Amino acid sequence: MRLAISTLVLIAATSAVAAPAPQNSWGKTGVSYDQYRLDSLECSAEGYNFDISNTDAAKAFVDASRRLETEIGSGVDPLTYQRIVNSARPGMHMREIKDLQLSVVEDCLVKRGYTKFRLNDEQRDALKKLKVGSEERHMYLYKLGTDPNVLSSQSVAVTAAAQ
Repeated sequence: MRLAISTLVLIAATSAVAAPAPQNSWGKTGVSYDQYRLDSLECSAEGYNFDISNTDAAKAFVDASRRLETEIGSGVDPLTYQRIVNSARPGMHMREIKDLQLSVVEDCLVKRGYTKFRLNDEQRDALKKLKVGSEERHMYLYKLGTDPNVLSSQSVAVTAAAQ
C-alpha cells in the first residue's frame, strides 16, 4: 500500500504548478522581531500539523491508493491505473488540502493580532531579489509588517477559516 500511496502523492506533486511570488504578507505593529518569527513558526506548524484525515480530499487519496494497490497486486494495467489516478483528481484535492492548511495558518495569525497586507509591485520586486528562507528576506518582511503605514494602506480582509 505504501507504494501506491507514494505513487499517488508523487503524481499529485508533479501535477502541481510552481507557486508564484507571494502577493500577501502579515504584520503587526509593535511586535518584536523574535516574537514575529516565533508566531510565524508556530502558526505555520499549526497548519502543517492540522489533521486532514477526515477531509474528502484525504478520503479520495486513501480510496485511490487502495484501488491502486489492488491493481498493482493483480498486474498493472496502465489504462486502469491511469483511470484510478485521474478519478482521484490529485491536483484538485492537493489544492483543497493546501487551502485548508492555509486557512488554519491565517486563523492562527488573526487570533494573534496580525493583519494581512498586499505587497505592492515594488515590494514584490524587492522580495524576489532575496533568497527564500534567508534572514534578509525575513527582516525585509518584518520591516514592512511592522510599518503602520503599510498595514493601514495595504491591508487585506481575511475570511474566517472553515474548520
